[in-house]
Amino acid sequence: MRCLALLLTGLCGLLGQAHAQGMDVQLAPSTAVACMTPPVAQRGEPEYPFEPWKRGEGGRVLVELTFTGKDVAPKVKVLEKSGDSTLTQAVEAHIGSFRVPCLEFADIPLRLRQLYVFEPDQRKVSWTVPVDTADTGRREQLRCMASNDGSKGPEYPARALREGVVGNVLARLQFTAPDQPPTVTSYGGSLAMKRLAANSESYAAKLRLPCMVRPVEALMLFKYRLDGNSPFGFKNITLTQWLGTVKGIKEMRARFDTNDMGCPFDVKLLYLQPHLPNLVGRFDAPDTRRQALLEWLSTHELDLKPEQFDAVFGDEVTFTIPCIKIDLKPKE
Repeated sequence: MRCLALLLTGLCGLLGQAHAQGMDVQLAPSTAVACMTPPVAQRGEPEYPFEPWKRGEGGRVLVELTFTGKDVAPKVKVLEKSGDSTLTQAVEAHIGSFRVPCLEFADIPLRLRQLYVFEPDQRKVSWTVPVDTADTGRREQLRCMASNDGSKGPEYPARALREGVVGNVLARLQFTAPDQPPTVTSYGGSLAMKRLAANSESYAAKLRLPCMVRPVEALMLFKYRLDGNSPFGFKNITLTQWLGTVKGIKEMRARFDTNDMGCPFDVKLLYLQPHLPNLVGRFDAPDTRRQALLEWLSTHELDLKPEQFDAVFGDEVTFTIPCIKIDLKPKE
């Protein structure tokens, strides 16, 4: 790989002979949330009732949605509420069209929780991403994950070591039985990186989840490094620099005003596109006003050359969201 000047630090200089690897494991995002219809871009928002808005009244509505079938409307339970009762009615009317077409029998009943916040100053409604209530139990099950031969990680492939191939490989593990290997899908970049991907898959096939109660999906990030090589991955960048490298940015339509989101604030993003949505995190308390922007960032795929992609896939980048208005319209 050659040095890259755009967003990343290069893989320059001689590579050492010693090597090291690390692995990060976390619960995979809920497939039920991902497949819920209507899609996020078409879901819209609850209508802000006229009378409480006219009185300058806001409110919060926390709901639990219970799905019992792929084509069945959710049963709605209001867990917390504040403000006029019409706010709750607006939320219930909005979520009545939600469906989970990928719902599996083993996951029934599926319970999702979501918070809606009504903000009278902007006559605006913001919300959180639906949270699968079973995720807490699934996350606990991952703690007993271990390889059936006692190994702590894969060996560095000899050919990749000789060629100085380094980078990250993401594996999605689907556990369906406590004494069986997971179904493994790996994601990487170039042909050289695919050698690392095959190596990661071989190791992942040794993993077991002896405490498993219900099927679990996990994401495992394998980090292949060589001692003595320069760091690689994203540089410190700004939001403007990030947007300047997003693929298809000139054809996008998006409108955000971060002045209404408590700007400035920092976000942390794990780059997984185009294989999976980017994982976007925060450093402070949850703020529903920012949710739509964070979801938008999760869809961004960067316009990169193959060697650039190899350098940043699976890498984290942190940047500040300034006080700015974003108003993108497709270019003719």
